[in-house]
Amino acid sequence: MHMNLQTIFLYLLLFGFVSCQQTTQSNPQIIPTKDSTVNNQSQQVTASTRAVKPLRDTSTYTNPRFNKMADQQREQLVKLADEGLFEKLHLKLQADLAEEQKNYFETHANLNILAYTKGDIFENKRNDLAYIIYDKEKHQIEILLFDQKNKRFKTLYQDIQVSNLLRQSDCYYANGTVDYSIGAELIYQEDYIRSSQSNYLIDENAFSINNISTNNIFDLERGCLSKDFPANAMTNTLCIPTSSVYANYQCLKYNKTKAVFEIYFSQEFAD
Repeated sequence: MHMNLQTIFLYLLLFGFVSCQQTTQSNPQIIPTKDSTVNNQSQQVTASTRAVKPLRDTSTYTNPRFNKMADQQREQLVKLADEGLFEKLHLKLQADLAEEQKNYFETHANLNILAYTKGDIFENKRNDLAYIIYDKEKHQIEILLFDQKNKRFKTLYQDIQVSNLLRQSDCYYANGTVDYSIGAELIYQEDYIRSSQSNYLIDENAFSINNISTNNIFDLERGCLSKDFPANAMTNTLCIPTSSVYANYQCLKYNKTKAVFEIYFSQEFAD
């Protein structure tokens, strides 16, 4: 009987040990290693990087952060418009337009043309148009584009987006978006506009569509050029001068795949 009790005790002890071992094996505890933690963080960073969208510009005129600055410029532009300076330029430039273009501006009497240029802006092998205009209702400068293939007018920053490829570059300097910069320079040119009935955009065809890789007005070495922009894609670039004194430009190219204009070159220095 004594042996039987001992045998039973040993049997229970052995059974308990085996059960405990099985439980441990069926519920293993996963302890993260340093390497696995680093790998997980790396995957999260990679995923977040992929999710980042290209930077889109909001016009200084409509950006709430710059309301005060934009309103101050509007007040100055209204003074020039009230003197009829923009209207005189508009009538002079409108006279040379094709009938379909004249008709558009006659039915949009709030728009004054301050300069225009032609070229294959949308890369459809058509003669598209780009206008710098003053909007008498909004009291601001706008860049209006005419897509010849689709027969549509589109306003930059409103109907068609702008992506600034230079925004993260150390070499990029700009006091507001392109439309706002034009307005500032026109205000600076007030006396010249009054006396000559012209402006820096019109003079010497400064507002133009160019291949900036072959035009020596543009200094790609000293200017701010997007590192990722291919040299063979610089044709049909819309170049907008931002100074009447220096050879300063903001240059945009239409990206057909993304349907946006990309600022990929900026030149802000004295001659």
